[in-house]
Amino acid sequence: MDGLMGWMDVFITLFIITMMIILLMINDTSGDMQLMAPAEGSDGLTFLKFLVPTRGMIGIRSALLTATKGTVVIDTQFDSYKPCVGSISQREKGSLLAFEQGICNPFGICGAQDRGRMFINNKDEVFKDMIIGVHQRPGDLEVNVCKTKALTNMRASGNDDALKLVPPLELNLDIAVEYIAEDELVEVTPTKVRMLKHPEHKAWAKKRKSL
Repeated sequence: MDGLMGWMDVFITLFIITMMIILLMINDTSGDMQLMAPAEGSDGLTFLKFLVPTRGMIGIRSALLTATKGTVVIDTQFDSYKPCVGSISQREKGSLLAFEQGICNPFGICGAQDRGRMFINNKDEVFKDMIIGVHQRPGDLEVNVCKTKALTNMRASGNDDALKLVPPLELNLDIAVEYIAEDELVEVTPTKVRMLKHPEHKAWAKKRKSL
């Protein structure tokens, strides 16, 4: 099977108003539309059929459901092996990385969430180079979510309850596998799904710059 990759038939039933975002997302997987027709027995719904690389479908189901607020119906089945299509579009934004190991707190998270959306909750345990959020810009950024407020006096100490924390993004295995880049890993334990940078990611970055 050298030089070949698996392809899947993807059947999607949706409201026409959500079609454009579906087409854009499937296009990022290097998929091709095979059919578009009114859905049988249902007014206002459209049926789409795509041929998509199997690896392009990793995590796409949850992304489509989120983008359409759960209104899309998706079915898949294996089609065949075909020649590889090369690289599949990856995310444009970088990751927010934990600066150090420790327990995150509201003060630290509040400062970090200005730089992007977080995957973590208050009192979660983090470790250095753990991916704890999505950077709002390209490239990775280390943030210290374990940083505590300097207690110089009672007035300065304030109250962490007054800090407004944005609810974190959902993170499960499907989302994690879809999210990671080539220099990132997924760690799965009986109770947690976490993402982290590969231990050699800095060395790889230096090597790429020298090419």
